[in-house]
Amino acid sequence: MIQAKIINRIDFPKITLQDTLLEIADKIIIQDIKDGIGMGRAITGGALPENDPKTVKRKGHSRQLIDTGELKESFSYRPQGKSKVIITIDTGRRKIAGYLQNEGIQTLHGIKYYRFFGISRDASNNAIRYVNNKIRELTSGKGK
Repeated sequence: MIQAKIINRIDFPKITLQDTLLEIADKIIIQDIKDGIGMGRAITGGALPENDPKTVKRKGHSRQLIDTGELKESFSYRPQGKSKVIITIDTGRRKIAGYLQNEGIQTLHGIKYYRFFGISRDASNNAIRYVNNKIRELTSGKGK
């Protein structure tokens, strides 16, 4: 028979996937989408298509996807299960957002797609960095 004596109690840090995903959704992904809209940047890294001159005249400025500010503030997130977070566009802006992103606007020179909703390469890299830092913090004893 083997006898063992516990000498030290080891406290393993608790890493809660759901909480980390909620933080990433809020602080990184949604913020990146909002920043991209504000800077006229697509999630693919390039610029959003220029607005038609008639649209610029109607709005009084050339900033793409910004008219009333409703779209930029319509992103939300919610947990689903224990290891998934859903990021979505609120109901009031979902139809137009889907149209701009997926169907595009027909112009004389082709279809303009406004690719603003999703996870950009920068957001993905920032999320990975965030998780790595969180793990490092928790395993060093600083995050308990």
